Amino acid sequence: MRWLALAEVAAVVSFAALATLSLVPRGEVLAPIDAAALAAGPAEETWNGIFLADQHIGYAMSREAAAQGGGRLFEQRAAFTIAAMGVSQQVVTMGTALVDEAGRLQRFDFLLSSPVLIVGRGEVRPGAVHVELQQDGELQVIDVPVKEPPSLSMTATQIVRGKELKPGDRFETPYFDPVTMSQSTMVVTVEAPEILANGEVAWWLSMDANGLTSRRLVDPGGGVLREESAMGLRAVRMTQAEAMAVDGGEPPDLVALAKVPISGQVPAEAATLSLVVSGVEASRFASDPPLQAVAENRVSVSVPPEATWPVLPVTGNGDTEATVTLQATHAEIVERAREVVGDAPDRATAARRLHDFVYEHVAKVPTMGVPNGLGVLRSAQGDCNEHTALYVSLARAAGIPSRIAAGLVYSQRLDHAFYYHAWPEVRLGPGESWVPIDPTLDQFPADATHLKIVTGDLDRQLEIMGLIGKVRLAVDPAR
Repeated sequence: MRWLALAEVAAVVSFAALATLSLVPRGEVLAPIDAAALAAGPAEETWNGIFLADQHIGYAMSREAAAQGGGRLFEQRAAFTIAAMGVSQQVVTMGTALVDEAGRLQRFDFLLSSPVLIVGRGEVRPGAVHVELQQDGELQVIDVPVKEPPSLSMTATQIVRGKELKPGDRFETPYFDPVTMSQSTMVVTVEAPEILANGEVAWWLSMDANGLTSRRLVDPGGGVLREESAMGLRAVRMTQAEAMAVDGGEPPDLVALAKVPISGQVPAEAATLSLVVSGVEASRFASDPPLQAVAENRVSVSVPPEATWPVLPVTGNGDTEATVTLQATHAEIVERAREVVGDAPDRATAARRLHDFVYEHVAKVPTMGVPNGLGVLRSAQGDCNEHTALYVSLARAAGIPSRIAAGLVYSQRLDHAFYYHAWPEVRLGPGESWVPIDPTLDQFPADATHLKIVTGDLDRQLEIMGLIGKVRLAVDPAR
């Protein structure tokens, strides 16, 4: 039931880019950034310790130098250990970014190993960010339309460099996230100043983009002294020796840290459920009648029973496209979908066959990384994100309208609480309404304890980060 742990990780270490690109296949259009050729002055290197719930779990190094032509070259790398469901994994990120003299992004490289390996390069072109991405032995070329050169997380503080700041100042910059291939606007708000030991004034900045919020303490030169994010994640400036002196033992478990308490008795395998929400506005949950309704401070879920489902053709319109992580047109995905669906006479039968296949094919293993359907088909392991990515990829390949839902699910086994979770939805119900299914938990259809917050790919799922640690739930006493 691990919900995209990469989101929490990226919020602290700022998704980084690449120090060595020997892993990228030959023959691609983009060449790697040559730091030696670009550097026109000494690099400024800083080190940070990475902490989760006050435990020192890793370190990050940042380096910045002047580049030819008046621009600047940013480099970052990080290594840390995180745990989910009792399984610990090391994550390594690396990267570079080149900006021009006005601070506009020109090129970037990035790597993520978690242990799934993702390597890519990007270049800002007129009207688009061009990205070449390699994962699971496949090279994907993506052009993301943009109106103007965006910032990356590692370059975003350039917007305040050299400015006279005061509390309440607000800056906006176009923002691009290489993890989700999405663009948005980053809003930087100046908070309170802090006097450093050397007498200089540093500023706390609130950084908001893609539904994620972090706070950074920046020095007069724009360098990050400290960063804070959800769930007690922190990055703190230290000496290299201090940053690398990581605590021994198991790191805090992300799943346990993110659990949502529940008051009242939750019925087992309920088809309907009404909960009172506190800590956040109930409107933060998805309103998607008749499946899920939001009214005042209540969220109600009503899963249509199979007896009410109409007989629909296997193929349907909408929600069948391929994406970067849902490779519905890849030959391996298409062939496996054809094998599994076979001669299914209707959509419900086809959807159930795919559910059974994914549940049996994918070993239940907590996995840190960016899930994609093809990779899960090949590796045959993962948690809720991997099960969901494979299911939706296969369903779309078969022409079955399917999408990703992410939110909360109840678990009595894991301490009578709700946990962050992802699952597929398929158009099966009356009027071709959406029906939740859960190939991770072997529920077809899924029960009403699946509380949806968002639907969509990684760019939407990151919005959940803003709710972690805030949501409280109670069984509606009036129902």
